[in-house]
Amino acid sequence: MSPIFCTFASVLPFSGANIQENVKRLFKMGIGKYQITELKKCTADYHNILGDERKDELHDRIVEIIVDDKKYREKNYTASKLAAELGTNLRYISAVMTERFHTNFNGLVNKHRIEEAMTLLAGEEYRDMSITEIGEMVGFGTRQAFYASFFRFLNTTPREFRVKHLGPKKRKRRTKKD
Repeated sequence: MSPIFCTFASVLPFSGANIQENVKRLFKMGIGKYQITELKKCTADYHNILGDERKDELHDRIVEIIVDDKKYREKNYTASKLAAELGTNLRYISAVMTERFHTNFNGLVNKHRIEEAMTLLAGEEYRDMSITEIGEMVGFGTRQAFYASFFRFLNTTPREFRVKHLGPKKRKRRTKKD
């Protein structure tokens, strides 16, 4: 049974053995106050306007700007700023991100932020830095945003990652002075 059949089987105003045909009729009419209609596939023209050569060129420039120039470290860096730097529009950036990177702008930026954070969290020389400071170093505006993105990418928290790679932080013992 299709999900549509399960949902609308009890409210079908049509009779007959061909339930799927009746459901299609309902979609054409619009159902009740919500006017549910069939989802039409959206084909954006800007995906077709950009040629493969231009997409490859934009891809290379995006990598150069975001990764090589480490723009991902800037807290307020946006897709609009990237488009302005490239001399193109936001829709073209979106098309290239989708087709070449298989993610959106925020996904790409956060991926590189998390990769750098992993290096810092596992590095002994950064052991004394707080996790929040590391999150800010790589471009996250808040501790919550850092933890949420880190967990989304690695299914673990930054603290758990650090402990796994460096072991628990040794606490300094206080000595009583007489």
